[in-house]
Amino acid sequence: MKLHLLTALLVCAALPASAQNMKPGLWEIKQKPQLEGKQQAQMEEAQKQMANLPPEQRKMMEQMMAQRGMSMSLADGGISIKVCVSPEQAAKNAPPVSDKGNCKHDVTRSGSTTNMRFSCTNPVSEGESEVKVMGGDAYTTKTRVTTQRNGKMETMHMNGEGRFLGSDCGTLKPMGQ
Repeated sequence: MKLHLLTALLVCAALPASAQNMKPGLWEIKQKPQLEGKQQAQMEEAQKQMANLPPEQRKMMEQMMAQRGMSMSLADGGISIKVCVSPEQAAKNAPPVSDKGNCKHDVTRSGSTTNMRFSCTNPVSEGESEVKVMGGDAYTTKTRVTTQRNGKMETMHMNGEGRFLGSDCGTLKPMGQ
């Protein structure tokens, strides 16, 4: 569950760079997964485990994520990720997509709406997202991800939002660098 959720989040983390008015700098992406029974229980367990990590383990995990271009917080049944978008990524208007998962993306734009379809082979997953940009500083998302887990297909829906926090990413490096 955790790997599939992280894959979905990495795909969603790439979406702010799909916006036509992308700004380089620090972005915060908040996702609220709509999970069923067992998946919801697993999410709650992951949140408890994160909250109960000893400080040194939490710091090590935060450093590993920062090396991959993100920081993550699990709270209130949602997930908050911070990503850094470089000026080069913003200028290219190309998503800073993680190379994990062997994913293919098909992105189309119409006005302030961007639609993205994706498929990945590791883990096997596919889905689609709709992003509505609200100026250059914010957007909303609706995402559906179907993943294969233990030989069964599972579907997850997420609603989210992104907001530009500022041009300084601090110690966070851009994804993909």
